[in-house]
Amino acid sequence: MHHTDLPWIAKGILTAHDTRAAIDAGAAAVLVSNHGGRQLDGTPGALDQLPEVVAAADGRIEVLLDSGVRCGTDAVKALALGARAVIIGRLAAGLAAGGEAGVARVLTLLREEMVTVLTLLGHGSVTELTPEALQRSRP
Repeated sequence: MHHTDLPWIAKGILTAHDTRAAIDAGAAAVLVSNHGGRQLDGTPGALDQLPEVVAAADGRIEVLLDSGVRCGTDAVKALALGARAVIIGRLAAGLAAGGEAGVARVLTLLREEMVTVLTLLGHGSVTELTPEALQRSRP
């Protein structure tokens, strides 16, 4: 990237092919998103597509996720599957419902849910998460 170019993020990435195309085009990151599933019926879930995109990115660029995060559990899953960050649209709902206090409440609930999930998984931090954390133990 030329030093005067602004970094940019490719949004709407759901496949390895599109991930590689974004890398080739110079994206600094990809945003795994199905635009809330509102654009096309049958679009795969962003969380379901995340492992494919992370594998295709192969550490060359950041992978973010912004669709399908409804609770702290979804955020933990996304981070465990390799997302560097999770974009949370629920904050806008909190703002509309209760202003600043509504946003604070949404953040508090998300944090509490994430702490609970991490505790149940036996992890003290999201930095300790790997995809194996999501695998069910087998007898």
